[in-house]
Amino acid sequence: MKFLLVKLNHIGDTLLMTPTIRWLRDTYPDAQIDVVVRKGCEGVLEANADISHIFTIARPERSKRKLLEQIKDFLHLSSGIGLRRYDYAFDLSNSDRAKLILFLSAAKHRGINRWHNPITGWKALLFTDFSDYAWGSDHQVLKDFRTVTDILGLPAKPGPLHMEVRDLLPTVRKRFGTRPKAYLHLHPVSRWSFKEWPPERWAEVLSSLLENRSLQVVISSGPDPREIAVTERISTLLQRSGLSSPILTRGKTTLRELGALIGDARIFLGVDTVAMHIAAAVHTPTVALFGPSDEWSWRPWQVPHKLLLGTCPCKQTRRFVCDRTLTPPCMEEISVENVVSAARELLDA
Repeated sequence: MKFLLVKLNHIGDTLLMTPTIRWLRDTYPDAQIDVVVRKGCEGVLEANADISHIFTIARPERSKRKLLEQIKDFLHLSSGIGLRRYDYAFDLSNSDRAKLILFLSAAKHRGINRWHNPITGWKALLFTDFSDYAWGSDHQVLKDFRTVTDILGLPAKPGPLHMEVRDLLPTVRKRFGTRPKAYLHLHPVSRWSFKEWPPERWAEVLSSLLENRSLQVVISSGPDPREIAVTERISTLLQRSGLSSPILTRGKTTLRELGALIGDARIFLGVDTVAMHIAAAVHTPTVALFGPSDEWSWRPWQVPHKLLLGTCPCKQTRRFVCDRTLTPPCMEEISVENVVSAARELLDA
């Protein structure tokens, strides 16, 4: 049996596909399972033994796509998948490019979920099978999972996220000077800054949690200068309060190295971002702050966690309606005391 899964979204979305991949591997141990993802997203799938081959195509950020490179990538991909004679191919991102990839794969069965975006006209002719699972109020993991299991006709339940990092643990420990389960890991930033919480509050949380605890602090970010500046601000505030300087990654890790760091931590603290999903994939208890985004769709999947929520009109309108230059009122609502309390529960569990 040969399967092709196409998901042309961001890094976190890519990771949420792993329960579906694991189920396919468990159900069809000898199957060929190939995936197509955006460039830059493949890092969370590297070393995953459930996957036979990873294809990549243009990056998710439109500003980083060059037309000539996109054409070259697409031609290379098309020639690769067209020769593999897949039995099943699934569009898990519901994008026009993914639909074209499925058509070019010449798979016997080409499937998609059509509940939210009806597939009509010529687009419907590109598919042979459909899932009508209404995923709107459920976790995004179930959207992918049910698309595959419904079309295969095999009822099942998805397991946890998966990210392979065990081979990197010795290297990461040596590089950052960390010891297993001897530190807190904070990832306070997001590509979308409106999801973030003020750095001053994170510093207060860490100061409270470190009282009478001999724990290190690791603070991670992406390589963006704005994100690094946020982590440095938190570091400065901690040092001013008399605490040791935390370990800052400054975006100088691969996705799997970040996963190894998070996997070795006692707990993970952060906002709705890919690092939160990585924490779930490496089974680290998580405190997650949710403001404008939908916690029912994006909460940590199958890992011990505490959610801190703010009320927000964005959840009802399904679009961001607040001033993007300010911390959203829903994030302002979340108190230091509640975050500290949630973190202590996980630390003492």
